[in-house]
Amino acid sequence: MIHRREAGRRQQLAVAAALLAGLTACSYRGGIDNPATIKTTWISYLNGDDIRAACTEGAPLSYRLIYNSDYDVQLRSYEVAGDGAGGATMTARVQGPSGLVVNEAIFSDSLGFARRIERERPLDAAQRDALDAALEASGAFAPAPRGLQLFSKETYWITSLCRDGTFHFNAWRYPSDRFDAISFDELLFALDDTGIAVRAPVAVPSTAAANVPRRRESSDERGNYFLVKVGDNGFTDRLTF
Repeated sequence: MIHRREAGRRQQLAVAAALLAGLTACSYRGGIDNPATIKTTWISYLNGDDIRAACTEGAPLSYRLIYNSDYDVQLRSYEVAGDGAGGATMTARVQGPSGLVVNEAIFSDSLGFARRIERERPLDAAQRDALDAALEASGAFAPAPRGLQLFSKETYWITSLCRDGTFHFNAWRYPSDRFDAISFDELLFALDDTGIAVRAPVAVPSTAAANVPRRRESSDERGNYFLVKVGDNGFTDRLTF
């Protein structure tokens, strides 16, 4: 019985690995409002692939900031698009439980992402400048921490920023001194009109070693977890067990 169970588990892992390989091959190029699009391109969206591809000389300001406080509990994303006149438009999105399941071929809640809360608001020049200053102070335009691993059940920020034709990727994992030094979070939360309370950071289990996969501490029986690793200005080994 144990051998059969183990064999079944290995088969499940093999199938999941094949599915994950397929997901990593899908590049996000827009269409977040389409559940079928976002559920198959989440990692690409997280990596800012669309912003990266469009970030050339003369490109308008385009920011994406994502707050992950346990992937299955709360995702918040903030997209800021420059208006060409010093201001910008900010779109805030909040996704709660029952969202997209990245490790399943048939998603248990295929419209989960469509039920997210979304609000849009203008930012004047002063607000946009304040955001830029907060990003600078938080190290968002500095090199990303290469080798940092981000587990989906934890809390982290990821930013993909196109400013003056240059793309900048960065990440902050909780708990860490870098995460504590973030200053753009309070500004974004204050501008957030979704009305959904911000979920507090999720602490790393005390029994887990730092910066390694922690799926054994996960209570998610569906296996809905993933690990991404920071490389040079983006992810490397994007989706792993």
